[in-house]
Amino acid sequence: MRNTRVGFCAGFSAAVLVGYAAVAMLGVEPTQALEQAANEREVIKTCERRLCEIVVKKDPAGDDLVCPLSKTWLGAKIKEDVEKRRLTWTFGDARCSVDLNAKRDLILGAVTKPEHALEFSPHEVKCEIENGTEITPIQVTLAPKITFKNGKAEKAWINVKSIEGPAIVKGAIWTAAQIEDSFGLFQSNIIEELADLLGKKCPKVIAQN
Repeated sequence: MRNTRVGFCAGFSAAVLVGYAAVAMLGVEPTQALEQAANEREVIKTCERRLCEIVVKKDPAGDDLVCPLSKTWLGAKIKEDVEKRRLTWTFGDARCSVDLNAKRDLILGAVTKPEHALEFSPHEVKCEIENGTEITPIQVTLAPKITFKNGKAEKAWINVKSIEGPAIVKGAIWTAAQIEDSFGLFQSNIIEELADLLGKKCPKVIAQN
């Protein structure tokens, strides 16, 4: 799960949490049906820098973390990753977007308090999934939760609230999300990505600015 770059914004954000459970959250270079937007990677990096400023400087004054995020995944890599976990992916490429809104004080609590539960307000994630010769739209509402201990993420829940879309795609996403929240198939990857970003990448990002 390397090179996700949505990292905390994909571990800490609804976009990537649901994108991860629904379409395996693989940070691979997209091709074929759904092409990556020209500024997709730069927007993610910008959001990551804003997050790093909050967690490294720990300044309670300032704006909340608000980012319009979008991520595109290659269908073949989604299939490869989910099959390792004995799930199935019968669709093609996928793209998800979300307007991430994370309160500054909640983010700071995650990295400053001995124990903290970072609970997101419901976010709407809009996805496009390649389904045969068609691109199928689907909308997922979720309220992710991540628990921290001594500044390190311990557990993560996607917490899907509702899904709007064709039954076949809706069923696949519900199954992946419920299995993830019950058994944590992808949890170790999410926790590892958060630890790498908060503990290693963020200090470097701030030092370079």
